[in-house]
Amino acid sequence: MATVKAQPRDLQAKPKELRRQGLVPVVVYGAHLHPVHVTISEQALHRLFSQVTRSTALELLVDGGEEYHVFLKDIQLDPLTDRPLHVDMYVPEKGRTLEMPVPVRVVGISPGVKDGGLLETLHEYIHVRARASKMPPYIEVDISELGLNDSLLVGDLPWSEGVEPLVPEDAAVVTVISPRGLAMAQLEAEEAAAAEAEEGLELTEEGEEGEQAVDEPEVEPED
Repeated sequence: MATVKAQPRDLQAKPKELRRQGLVPVVVYGAHLHPVHVTISEQALHRLFSQVTRSTALELLVDGGEEYHVFLKDIQLDPLTDRPLHVDMYVPEKGRTLEMPVPVRVVGISPGVKDGGLLETLHEYIHVRARASKMPPYIEVDISELGLNDSLLVGDLPWSEGVEPLVPEDAAVVTVISPRGLAMAQLEAEEAAAAEAEEGLELTEEGEEGEQAVDEPEVEPED
């Protein structure tokens, strides 16, 4: 379990003032917990973000003795600099089952890729159900035995006890497309685009013909 240290926050201090000091405002909350306001150094958060995922259980140590087991809930970043502006951390109830998207981590080298195939990841995340203590930080997908035109399904993965995938077992997570299959997929995409363009052209021509078929009403001169 990753650990991060925090300091109690003085609510009189404005967020901009805290950020100038290299501190980021953080709110810790849960169904059974009154919101706790703390700060974490920006450097510590950058290290944390590079090491964990949103499904990683964290140990938050607050100066003064308070300790919380949390998950990252919401991260607000500056749109120009990507610096963290505010973070929400969630404390789940003990024994409660959570549903959460868990990132897929592909490992190994596929023999099919060595033979010229293209590895395609169909699920970047897999939603799972588990207790907080069982929630995996990521799902490892080993492609070391994946050949051309082979796929790994959700049901093929080694799921830990207490972790239930919420995606059908026959859903493909990764697949290796052969060069021929890739060429066929590209050809089908090009044909579909050409057919769509031709259909659009026909509709345009029909519209123009319809406009030409409408005659201006004749107006008889008044006596």
